[in-house]
Amino acid sequence: MAKKNELRPISYPSEFQNWLKGKRVRRSERRDPAALQRYYQEWEQLNAPKRRRSLFRLPAMDLDQIAHHARRVSEIVETLQSVKNVMSQTKTPEG
Repeated sequence: MAKKNELRPISYPSEFQNWLKGKRVRRSERRDPAALQRYYQEWEQLNAPKRRRSLFRLPAMDLDQIAHHARRVSEIVETLQSVKNVMSQTKTPEG
């Protein structure tokens, strides 16, 4: 039966291997899965591509304020419709 905390060997990118050599990490540490994982996490943080902000990510919103503005817009639309109705009623048919 396998040990409970045993880490599986992972194939790391060659850039990571070169980074380890450049950092002068000893071979014994490179063979230790736990140490290798810690180094890999450090390397990933340093070399992670910069993430672009998603176009679909919405900023934090105050739903009460949004509801308030929606009611105001609704009131404005109703006012415009009533003005339009009043204007159409005051027109006299030509003929």
